[in-house]
Amino acid sequence: MSTDYSENKTDDSAKKKTSLLNWEEQMCKQIEDEWTKGQTYVSDLNDLFDDLYAMLRGERPTKNYDWQSNVVINKVFQVVWTSVPYICQKIFGATPVIGVKSYDKKGAWQREEILEFWNTMQASPEAKHTPYFLIVVMLTLRAILNGVGIMKKSWHQKLESEENTTQIAVPMEMDEEGNETRVEPHEVTENITTPIEDWPENTIINNRDIVFDWMLKPGQSIRHGRFVTHREMVDLASLYDAGIYMNLDKIDPNADTTSSELRQDHSDLNSRDGQDTPPGSDIYADVEIKERVGNVPVKMTKDGYVPVFDKEEIYGAEDVEMVNMIVTEAICGTGEKKYVLIRFEENPYGCINYVDTHLFFDPERFQSMGLVEPMKDLQTCVNDNINAMFDEIWQNLMPPVVVNKFALWDWDTMQYAPQQRWLVGGEPSKSIYFKEPSNITRDAWNKHSLLDSEIQLMTVTNSMQGMGREKTATTNVMNAQMTAGKLDFLVKMIETTGLIPSSQMDVKFAKMFAHPKTFKSILGEDFQFSDYEEVFKYIPAASSVKGENQKETEIQQDIQMIGLLTNMQNPNAAKVVNMFLANILRNRNSPKAAALLDEDFYEPQSDAGNMSMMQKMLGGQIPQNQEGLPMSGQEKSMRRLTYEPRSVY
Repeated sequence: MSTDYSENKTDDSAKKKTSLLNWEEQMCKQIEDEWTKGQTYVSDLNDLFDDLYAMLRGERPTKNYDWQSNVVINKVFQVVWTSVPYICQKIFGATPVIGVKSYDKKGAWQREEILEFWNTMQASPEAKHTPYFLIVVMLTLRAILNGVGIMKKSWHQKLESEENTTQIAVPMEMDEEGNETRVEPHEVTENITTPIEDWPENTIINNRDIVFDWMLKPGQSIRHGRFVTHREMVDLASLYDAGIYMNLDKIDPNADTTSSELRQDHSDLNSRDGQDTPPGSDIYADVEIKERVGNVPVKMTKDGYVPVFDKEEIYGAEDVEMVNMIVTEAICGTGEKKYVLIRFEENPYGCINYVDTHLFFDPERFQSMGLVEPMKDLQTCVNDNINAMFDEIWQNLMPPVVVNKFALWDWDTMQYAPQQRWLVGGEPSKSIYFKEPSNITRDAWNKHSLLDSEIQLMTVTNSMQGMGREKTATTNVMNAQMTAGKLDFLVKMIETTGLIPSSQMDVKFAKMFAHPKTFKSILGEDFQFSDYEEVFKYIPAASSVKGENQKETEIQQDIQMIGLLTNMQNPNAAKVVNMFLANILRNRNSPKAAALLDEDFYEPQSDAGNMSMMQKMLGGQIPQNQEGLPMSGQEKSMRRLTYEPRSVY
């Protein structure tokens, strides 16, 4: 909508409306400008993601890479679906997924309890909730394919309101002494809310549908950037139901979105299934929106915050400040697009509510490659080696085929070994050099199998094997057979960059938005708030998860150690035995039984045991008889053992 500022309008309301529409349009243009620049900056990476996605589907991508053979495609599928189950089993093999420790034991226990509840919650079938396990699977898959898996954090809440009316006696008259002489009944209506749905909401973001600050450096998070913009296709009715959007009446519900920019960007991949153009609906209306979260230069007016776009004013005026805002625009139509600002308010979350999970770090850029791209060179080597083996076998079994290149041949009827068809225009003996064959066919197999075994060991460096010098250019490549050590490293990266920040946001948002009754239903008591959330250390629980074979090995080792300790004449041997017994019970998934063992066990037949027991009974104090009370024999013995003579020089 164009605005003519040359007209002298005297109506104040008209001026106000014109000015409002002007900054709304400018804000929409700012979002579109940042989106275009950000998408151009990562366009090559987006093309790579499309190729990797096609490979995961078992299809040959459109680009003609040497490494995109059918064998490589199968290996990609094998690597991805070997990594994802292992990582997710490790993460959810721990209870809780994320532990919390602090000197504030009660606060740590409460945070751990609510995180465990939400991370393992199974909501009712009709509720808008995606189990956290599925979120982690999708997040891990995105991170493996793209190097960075991005998740949007928000809060979902549905409250049920009920009016409760009670009668109270209101004093109407009082005597001189202040006693009530006449009262009348009065009804008081109280609005009581009960949470029906109240939990964190996690959304996995496609890398094509997000743009973040291009100034980010390797190792940083997108939460450290200046802005994040995310686009998605939503139902128009959901915007009305949310109750937080404005200008919805300016959105045309009949606008065609089948050819929107969002759907066009995904059409190449969706067209493989015949879903490049989604159907329209006679009763539903789809709307493409872009939501920008980040700093916006604004100034306060009587109508609220208004954005500022002039750099000289931004960095020169005293009344302009950077405020973390949520700005949302709706895009209507596909031909002549119409941009409508539907939300402009201060960010209720207080931060950029996104989590970016990294598997590796690139030394030069924020966006890393993921698992699939680094392994392509190794896969090329593996496949070329296998192909060379078969080529040599064929060359040994079949002689060269010499044909006249000037003649017409039906090549389908001719059998020949790979690279053993020779087109000759002159005398064959002067035109061909015949390769010397191997002695027997087995030589080719043995030779290439030895080379293949070397290739399969490339993930283990020579220094780790104790061989000294490392190989160059092959030490950090990704192998098709993922080693447990490398997968454990990926688990640690996912915990540090994804699971822990996600859990911290869950607790932070719960303190801001969750209903008190929600905490009561989970904890059985009121939630204990804390002024400083930093005192609670969120610890990666998944890294400590042991495999079943590892548990069994530790149990057998502990049993052998107990047999050795039982024959030792030492007063503290019983304590060590208890420690090993507790470890056995924990490995057998019986932590409560392990907690029943008294780690302060004492041996009553020894002086050390008597000292330990007496200190426990006396609360750590040394027995004394300064009040003239007689001491028992045990107290005297302990007093004698703990007494240290002092000398004065």
